[in-house]
This record gives sequence, C-alpha cells and structure tokens, in this order.
Amino acid sequence: MRRTSKRESKREENLSKAIYDIGKLSFAVLVIGQFVSPHLFNKPVFIGGTIFTVLAFLIAYLIDK
Repeated sequence: MRRTSKRESKREENLSKAIYDIGKLSFAVLVIGQFVSPHLFNKPVFIGGTIFTVLAFLIAYLIDK
C-alpha cells in the first residue's frame, strides 16, 4: 500500500481530473465533431480521437486509483 501526503494526494486528484477533462474535450471535438461538421466524415480523425479519448480516460483512472 502506498502512503502519500495530503498534498500529494490532492495533486494526483487534480492531475487525474485535468486529464479526464482533456479526454472529454477531445471526444467532443474529434469524435462528435465528425457528425456535426458539414464536411465529409474523416475516418482517421474519428479513430484517432476515439483512441486518444480512451487513453486519456485510462490514464486518469490509473492516476486516481
């Protein structure tokens, strides 16, 4: 079991929240934006956005764990 100070614990919590927010923003822009945009659907952007979002959520989860 890892022992951390209150300050370090708060820092990890804030970092995890920031990464989670980046994941939400990337999902909105890169994934949902593909459906809202009047331009043609760009499959590589959609796939890249999905992968980036999943990785950001996974990293945030691991930091918060």
